[in-house]
Amino acid sequence: MKSLHIYTLVFGLLIQSVASSQIQSVSLQASGLTCSVCSRAIYKSLKKLPSVAKVHEDIAHSSYHIQFKDPQKVSLADLKKAVLDAGFLVAWMEVKANFNNVEVANDSALQLDDFTFLFVDIQKQTLNGERKLLILDKDYLLEKDRKKYAGNFESKTAAADGERIFHVTLPQS
Repeated sequence: MKSLHIYTLVFGLLIQSVASSQIQSVSLQASGLTCSVCSRAIYKSLKKLPSVAKVHEDIAHSSYHIQFKDPQKVSLADLKKAVLDAGFLVAWMEVKANFNNVEVANDSALQLDDFTFLFVDIQKQTLNGERKLLILDKDYLLEKDRKKYAGNFESKTAAADGERIFHVTLPQS
């Protein structure tokens, strides 16, 4: 019980609350597509989500760029589920957000809208403008790609209060 209180205190101190930062969009690539009909099935599944305003599909790369009606009502789990429900896997998912002087470092946590993002495998830096966050968690990045980060983070998916934690890194541009 004592360790739970210590974890909660330490985790609470690591989280930055960033009111000026907001999710702008999400991009993802699906895995297992063989034709344009497959791509269309994912497109339709994503478009059915109530929070989704627009979906731009790139058939050549099996990728989708998703914009939202209200960025504060984004559900990354719903996006993943839409791809799974269409019969495919998420190869990778990136969140694009706008930042204004936000300091991040390895193992630092960031509260962004309703999400907690825990940074992995990055140097201390200040984020400004639009930046992409690559989600490293299981089912958001193919296992072969997750292996690059093996050992760099403990796969905790929930904080002491039960809130979902997403492990992210800053992808190479």
